[in-house]
Amino acid sequence: MGRIVRTGDVDWLEEAIKCYKEKLSFTFIDDVKLGITEKDLKSAVNLLRGAMTKNSNSWKSIVGVLSGIGINLTGLYIIRLAILDPEPTTKLGLLIGGGLVLVLTGSLGMLYSLGITFNISASYGSGKFEVEPV
Repeated sequence: MGRIVRTGDVDWLEEAIKCYKEKLSFTFIDDVKLGITEKDLKSAVNLLRGAMTKNSNSWKSIVGVLSGIGINLTGLYIIRLAILDPEPTTKLGLLIGGGLVLVLTGSLGMLYSLGITFNISASYGSGKFEVEPV
Protein backbone atom coordinates (compact mmCIF):
# COMPACT_ATOMS: atom_id res chain seq x y z
CA MET A 1 0.00 0.00 0.00
CA GLY A 2 1.37 3.39 -0.99
CA ARG A 3 1.20 6.73 0.67
CA ILE A 4 -1.90 8.90 0.80
CA VAL A 5 -1.52 12.49 -0.40
CA ARG A 6 -4.38 14.85 0.46
CA THR A 7 -4.62 18.39 -0.90
CA GLY A 8 -5.84 19.48 2.51
CA ASP A 9 -2.38 18.86 3.96
CA VAL A 10 0.00 21.80 4.08
CA ASP A 11 2.84 20.09 2.22
CA TRP A 12 0.80 17.96 -0.17
CA LEU A 13 2.65 19.12 -3.27
CA GLU A 14 6.08 18.39 -1.80
CA GLU A 15 4.90 14.96 -0.68
CA ALA A 16 3.53 14.13 -4.14
CA ILE A 17 6.74 15.30 -5.84
CA LYS A 18 8.75 13.18 -3.40
CA CYS A 19 6.65 10.15 -4.36
CA TYR A 20 7.31 10.80 -8.05
CA LYS A 21 11.01 11.27 -7.38
CA GLU A 22 11.35 8.08 -5.33
CA LYS A 23 9.04 6.17 -7.72
CA LEU A 24 6.58 5.29 -4.96
CA SER A 25 2.92 4.57 -5.53
CA PHE A 26 0.50 6.90 -3.80
CA THR A 27 -3.19 7.62 -3.52
CA PHE A 28 -4.12 11.20 -4.38
CA ILE A 29 -7.22 12.70 -2.74
CA ASP A 30 -8.34 16.18 -3.83
CA ASP A 31 -10.29 16.96 -0.65
CA VAL A 32 -9.92 20.73 -1.08
CA LYS A 33 -11.39 20.49 -4.61
CA LEU A 34 -8.51 22.21 -6.42
CA GLY A 35 -9.57 20.57 -9.67
CA ILE A 36 -6.52 18.36 -10.13
CA THR A 37 -7.36 15.92 -12.94
CA GLU A 38 -6.01 12.57 -14.08
CA LYS A 39 -4.03 14.38 -16.77
CA ASP A 40 -2.32 16.48 -14.08
CA LEU A 41 -1.20 13.31 -12.30
CA LYS A 42 0.56 11.79 -15.32
CA SER A 43 3.93 13.24 -14.25
CA ALA A 44 5.47 15.50 -11.65
CA VAL A 45 5.79 18.31 -14.18
CA ASN A 46 2.10 18.09 -15.06
CA LEU A 47 1.22 18.09 -11.36
CA LEU A 48 3.29 21.22 -10.75
CA ARG A 49 1.71 22.94 -13.75
CA GLY A 50 -1.77 21.92 -12.66
CA ALA A 51 -1.20 23.01 -9.08
CA MET A 52 0.04 26.43 -10.17
CA THR A 53 -2.80 27.08 -12.61
CA LYS A 54 -5.60 25.73 -10.42
CA ASN A 55 -4.47 26.96 -7.02
CA SER A 56 -6.23 30.23 -6.19
CA ASN A 57 -3.71 31.04 -3.46
CA SER A 58 -1.00 31.76 -6.01
CA TRP A 59 -2.34 35.27 -6.69
CA LYS A 60 -2.51 35.93 -2.97
CA SER A 61 1.09 34.79 -2.67
CA ILE A 62 2.18 37.00 -5.56
CA VAL A 63 0.45 40.05 -4.10
CA GLY A 64 1.91 39.29 -0.66
CA VAL A 65 5.43 38.95 -2.01
CA LEU A 66 5.15 42.15 -4.04
CA SER A 67 3.80 44.01 -1.01
CA GLY A 68 6.67 42.71 1.09
CA ILE A 69 9.18 43.82 -1.53
CA GLY A 70 7.59 47.29 -1.57
CA ILE A 71 7.76 47.55 2.21
CA ASN A 72 11.39 46.39 2.16
CA LEU A 73 12.34 48.94 -0.49
CA THR A 74 10.59 51.71 1.45
CA GLY A 75 12.53 50.79 4.59
CA LEU A 76 15.83 50.68 2.70
CA TYR A 77 15.06 54.03 1.08
CA ILE A 78 14.35 55.60 4.48
CA ILE A 79 17.64 54.23 5.82
CA ARG A 80 19.48 55.59 2.76
CA LEU A 81 17.90 59.03 3.21
CA ALA A 82 18.79 59.03 6.91
CA ILE A 83 22.43 58.27 6.19
CA LEU A 84 22.73 60.79 3.34
CA ASP A 85 20.87 63.60 5.18
CA PRO A 86 23.19 66.58 5.79
CA GLU A 87 21.26 67.73 8.88
CA PRO A 88 22.51 66.95 12.38
CA THR A 89 22.02 63.41 13.57
CA THR A 90 19.05 64.16 15.85
CA LYS A 91 16.66 62.18 13.65
CA LEU A 92 19.18 59.63 12.41
CA GLY A 93 18.38 56.95 15.00
CA LEU A 94 14.63 57.37 14.55
CA LEU A 95 14.83 57.10 10.78
CA ILE A 96 17.20 54.13 10.79
CA GLY A 97 15.09 52.36 13.43
CA GLY A 98 11.91 53.00 11.45
CA GLY A 99 13.59 51.76 8.28
CA LEU A 100 14.78 48.59 10.01
CA VAL A 101 11.28 47.91 11.32
CA LEU A 102 9.90 48.27 7.79
CA VAL A 103 12.56 45.96 6.38
CA LEU A 104 11.93 43.30 9.04
CA THR A 105 8.14 43.41 8.75
CA GLY A 106 8.32 43.39 4.94
CA SER A 107 10.59 40.35 5.00
CA LEU A 108 8.40 38.47 7.45
CA GLY A 109 5.32 39.40 5.41
CA MET A 110 6.89 37.94 2.29
CA LEU A 111 7.81 34.71 4.07
CA TYR A 112 4.33 34.44 5.58
CA SER A 113 2.66 34.96 2.19
CA LEU A 114 4.81 32.16 0.77
CA GLY A 115 3.54 29.87 3.51
CA ILE A 116 6.75 29.86 5.50
CA THR A 117 6.17 30.53 9.18
CA PHE A 118 8.72 31.27 11.85
CA ASN A 119 8.79 31.55 15.62
CA ILE A 120 10.55 34.77 16.56
CA SER A 121 11.73 35.63 20.03
CA ALA A 122 13.68 38.67 21.13
CA SER A 123 15.28 39.74 24.36
CA TYR A 124 15.02 43.34 25.48
CA GLY A 125 18.18 45.39 25.25
CA SER A 126 20.44 42.77 23.73
CA GLY A 127 19.46 43.29 20.09
CA LYS A 128 19.33 39.52 19.70
CA PHE A 129 16.55 37.87 17.72
CA GLU A 130 16.03 34.12 17.49
CA VAL A 131 14.21 33.02 14.35
CA GLU A 132 13.23 29.35 14.04
CA PRO A 133 11.17 27.83 11.23
CA VAL A 134 8.03 26.06 12.35
